Amino acid sequence: MAQYMLLLHQVPNYNMDLPREKMLDMTRRYMAWADSLRQKGKLAGGEKLVAGGVRHVRIENGKPVASDGPYAEAKDVIGGYFVIEARDAAEAEAIARECPHLAISATNWVELRPIEDMSQARAAAS
Repeated sequence: MAQYMLLLHQVPNYNMDLPREKMLDMTRRYMAWADSLRQKGKLAGGEKLVAGGVRHVRIENGKPVASDGPYAEAKDVIGGYFVIEARDAAEAEAIARECPHLAISATNWVELRPIEDMSQARAAAS
């Protein structure tokens, strides 16, 4: 079974002003979806990411330099992720299409990325 990462993209702070009931409803949707995947053996992990405290680390003049982020001009940020298991890319895409993140806001989108199995590379490097 292959693993895929679903990166949940959203407009920065898109849900900051949601009423408490709407936020709870949204949380329930994510939890129900994740529980369903877990019961089917399709969920390997996932979490919501904290909006603040983001740091970017880049190389400048050959040295790592850290700075705050994301910036106000950012069009979208990653608000969370799920790691799923699927037979193939088609099944992974079908799972991603059911992600509640897409139904919450028309500006939300899900990036689906295959995860490379590095077990053989680790074994070869040992």
